[in-house]
Amino acid sequence: MRSGRGIAVAVFGCAILTHHDARAQDATLHGVFTGSIGVTDNVTSAAEPPAGPGPDADGLATASPGLIFTYTTPRTAQTLSYTFSTSLFFRHAEASSYSNVAAWSGRFVTSPRTSLTLGASGSQGQLNTFQLEQTPGTTTLQGNAGGTTNFVQGSFNEGFSFQPSPVWSLGQAATFAVYNPLLDRPQRTYSVTNTLNANRSFRHDVAALALSVGYTHFDNVPVTDTDPTTEDTTTSRDQLLSTLVASWQHDLGRRFSSQLDLGGVVATDLAGGAGSLARPSGLAALRYLHERGDAAELAYTYAATPNVFLQQIQLSHMLTLRAAVPIRPAWHLSVEGSASGQLSQPLETNAEGDLDTGPTTLAVLTDVGLLWSPVIVIPDFALALRYQHANQRTEARTAELPDTRVVRNTLLLSVSGAFPRQVAPGSRILMTQPFGSAGPSGTPRREPAPSEPLEGEAPASAGAGDAAR
Repeated sequence: MRSGRGIAVAVFGCAILTHHDARAQDATLHGVFTGSIGVTDNVTSAAEPPAGPGPDADGLATASPGLIFTYTTPRTAQTLSYTFSTSLFFRHAEASSYSNVAAWSGRFVTSPRTSLTLGASGSQGQLNTFQLEQTPGTTTLQGNAGGTTNFVQGSFNEGFSFQPSPVWSLGQAATFAVYNPLLDRPQRTYSVTNTLNANRSFRHDVAALALSVGYTHFDNVPVTDTDPTTEDTTTSRDQLLSTLVASWQHDLGRRFSSQLDLGGVVATDLAGGAGSLARPSGLAALRYLHERGDAAELAYTYAATPNVFLQQIQLSHMLTLRAAVPIRPAWHLSVEGSASGQLSQPLETNAEGDLDTGPTTLAVLTDVGLLWSPVIVIPDFALALRYQHANQRTEARTAELPDTRVVRNTLLLSVSGAFPRQVAPGSRILMTQPFGSAGPSGTPRREPAPSEPLEGEAPASAGAGDAAR
């Protein structure tokens, strides 16, 4: 016990010394931690009878420590981070999961009118259907194949922006990602996307046009038939997604803004010869942002996105409400959370050999946390009481088979903190970004920005929507 305390004190002292020594060099080192303990009524996300064995309750504990190192100069900003996350179950050890995630991102002002962004990330771990690494305001609704899988995953992204005038900007962004489950016959997924966008700023508005082309390759995709006596086979899929979206963002006052995107998406089957399928694509969002950090968003999207866990491209309608607002500032109480509903269909080949949509999945996810944050006593420290409800129903492929329904409720008591205190913490909610990293996003500028960053300011992002999803 004493040796453990000695190690903790040594690490804590090194963080302090590194922080104070690095400030003169525009470098900072932050330690972050989130831990929780709680209960769930469906530890393995089992389907309700008769499609599955039914849920089983269990207690759980999670821990997520990490380090964030940033280095900035008047024309560069770089961030290097590492996070370890684990979820441990008391009675079902086989459902436990963990992950190691390392990431680097950099922004560089390459000339008075151009800037470059680069980023890379890698992760390794054991994945199951129960993931609680995200905070309530950033939880995303995404299907998972179930079970426990060891995996490695990597990605690289690049963005370039050119500002020919104070009101015009042009952007380009590319991403490459690979997901590789460590199985005898790995169901790997490779994807590469390139996006071009043009933006025109007005006094209270931003108009944008974004063209995105993405290629996805799926390895060893199971081909499921309706005859249980025959063995399922596997195949490969190569699909192309082309999306063209026009966007208009408008200020509705000092703290409110709106966004309306209209366009279309064309999905093309490259390997099976199943042709193409065209659908509309769009976004409608109302956003609120306060100077003290409060934020909220109500958004509806219809888009086509790859799902690496299910090895399919999904067409989905999604309605999302996210908010982080104070309840009683004098008591340091606030609430943050999200509520999402999704109606999705996978793109697959039908019996006639044409590209079509598969069985419909209706999913609902609610994630709410009540936070107490005595920032005067301990910087960036918070206690949270968190509740999460997930409900998903997938149609059966034939009338003889039952629909698959998964319901899960979880209650957690969490503690989080960071040291040293982050002077400018990021938003506690995740704004909707459905059309690629170079697509239109965020609150528009009220005045045209100067073509050259001022000395000492952080460089501009590449494209209008450089924020992470």
